[in-house]
Amino acid sequence: MARIRKIDRKPTDGRNYFLVDACFLANWAIPSAIAPVGPSRDQIDLCMVWWQEIEAQLKAGNARVYVPDICIAETFKVLAKKYYDEGWFGSASALGNARKKLRKFLVTPTSTLRAANRSIRVHDIASTRDIILSVDRFYELFHKHNLGTVSVPDLILVSGAKYLVDFYDIPKARLHIVTMDKKLRKGSKKIQELPNAYDPTEPADAADKVFR
Repeated sequence: MARIRKIDRKPTDGRNYFLVDACFLANWAIPSAIAPVGPSRDQIDLCMVWWQEIEAQLKAGNARVYVPDICIAETFKVLAKKYYDEGWFGSASALGNARKKLRKFLVTPTSTLRAANRSIRVHDIASTRDIILSVDRFYELFHKHNLGTVSVPDLILVSGAKYLVDFYDIPKARLHIVTMDKKLRKGSKKIQELPNAYDPTEPADAADKVFR
């Protein structure tokens, strides 16, 4: 049976849970204007349309974002690479602003953590034993389906998805992987235990086609 690849903006049976990878998160922090005109800038713009949808749901209390800790580290690495290797940021202060923006998004203020009715929008996922032990199994599954070699951060991401379903009782239909990795997106369609994975840069996964 084909999966339904749609996301309700206002789910009637709970909220949406977005599990995001490093590239998608980095594109939230990088100003589109500093990227070279062409595919790179287009990718950022397409990701930002998705982020606008996610942030609107976060504000309304209809969503949460999860990020594996290794993907957080990868995101800061992406920002550094854009500055030191690719020259996107015009100055060290511009890089610093992007880092600060990212930290502010990821870190929950202490006052919020202490509040009785706290609302934590972004959660990091530690690389627990259960997640690490799942990496080997998912590597085998991707190989079995002839999907090629998948990076460790991406294997941690899909292992984290399985962890959230098994240990946090998050319904698979409400868990959405957002990635820019083509193999991971393709793998989610073939490996039934994984939730849907979306790539905002794919025409079929454009925000106006997915969100309803």
